[in-house]
This record gives sequence, C-alpha cells and structure tokens, in this order.
Amino acid sequence: MSAEERECMACGTARGEFAGEEVYRDERVVAVVALHAVNPGHLVVVTREHVRNALTMDADLLCHMMLVARTLAARLREALPCAGVMLVFNNEAPCQTLFHAHLHVIPREFGDEMDARFGHEVCAEERVRLASRLRPALEGGL
Repeated sequence: MSAEERECMACGTARGEFAGEEVYRDERVVAVVALHAVNPGHLVVVTREHVRNALTMDADLLCHMMLVARTLAARLREALPCAGVMLVFNNEAPCQTLFHAHLHVIPREFGDEMDARFGHEVCAEERVRLASRLRPALEGGL
C-alpha cells in the first residue's frame, strides 16, 4: 500500500474504517453516508481500488458504480422520500478535492441549497460555434 493510499480517506472507507456509516459494500465499491452532505441521506460510493476519478477508471468499474448508485438512489427515495436524486462525479480540480474515485448520490428537494439555475443561457450562434469546435475532438467516436 502506498503512502497516498494510507492517507486517503476513501481508501480508509474501502478498508472499513467507517463501517458504522456504511450502507452498501461489495467486491468493487463501498457506499457510506457523506461526511459533507448537501441534504440528509447524501451518500458517497467509493471504489475499493485506489483510482483517481471517473476519467481514469476502467469502463467496467465505472458502469458498476453507476448501477450501484442507481439502485441506491431508488432505495434512498423509499427510505427518505425526496423530490429527486442527483448522481454526481467530480473529476479534477476545482470540483474534485478527494483524489479517489467517488460518486455522490444526493437526495434533492425543491428549494434546497442546490436548487439554483446553473450557468447562463447560451445563444444559438454560440452553441453552434462550440459544437463545431468540439466535433473534431469527438470524431473518433465513443
């Protein structure tokens, strides 16, 4: 185990150091109640393997995390009724502060602190310009 893994809070979660906060565990991921929650019931799904983020993990693990999060979101809505659930990966700075792959499962309510309009409206001309700039980078397909 590397020094980074020993000091990583998510690796500690994967090792079971926060077992009292766990809601799910399998051979690839662990889900716990979030330390810094947006709303009650906010969960965090972490990989048991130390992987930097969703952009660097293999596709099978990424799909597994999303499937687990989707199931957790549905069960969360049964246990703690909420208006909706948001699934969020933060990848690299400035939004990612814990550099171990984790997926937020956030219960949402109308009027909660995240209930704000993000961004600003982009005119059609600018959207076309951006699309033409992005298309070459995406030509190889997914």
